[in-house]
Amino acid sequence: MMMKTKTAILLFLFLAVIQLTVPLYMTWHWEDVLKNGHQFYWATAPVDPYDALKGRYIDLHFKEMSGPILDGSDFAHGQTAYAVIGERRDNKAYIQGIRANRPAGEPFLRVKVLYVKKDQDQAFVIVPFKRYYLPEDVAPAAETAYRTSAGKDGVALVRIKDGYGVVEQLYIGDKTLLDVLRERK
Repeated sequence: MMMKTKTAILLFLFLAVIQLTVPLYMTWHWEDVLKNGHQFYWATAPVDPYDALKGRYIDLHFKEMSGPILDGSDFAHGQTAYAVIGERRDNKAYIQGIRANRPAGEPFLRVKVLYVKKDQDQAFVIVPFKRYYLPEDVAPAAETAYRTSAGKDGVALVRIKDGYGVVEQLYIGDKTLLDVLRERK
């Protein structure tokens, strides 16, 4: 009887530690990308949705979401690939190319292939960051301000590390979205 009780307590403690460790690791992982990831500025074109569990966010769409296939791979819809990221002279990020294997020594994102134009050796991809969450009280004004600037001078600052990307800030021109809202009050 004593052995069964000890085993049950040990099993309970093990499960409790796992339940605490998994959410803490997930939070630490994304915070690590924000703190230590390489910064890239992406030109955007947003849409305005709502998530019942997470709140208001801007659904980000990016202008350039394709690149040449670098290694001759034959990609299929939904396949995981790696997008090598570069920066243009205007400091905007772009996809230098898509490859099947994880690149070494250069910034990259783990992406999903949407479709391939075989005649152009071009792959169109879905990036792993699409949402920028907003405080509920500023969401309506922020959505309106950003929607009017998207496609013109709307930019997302994205941190990238080890294939993961996190949207750190949204800009309208050279000002953050929140600074623009403060000026409009």
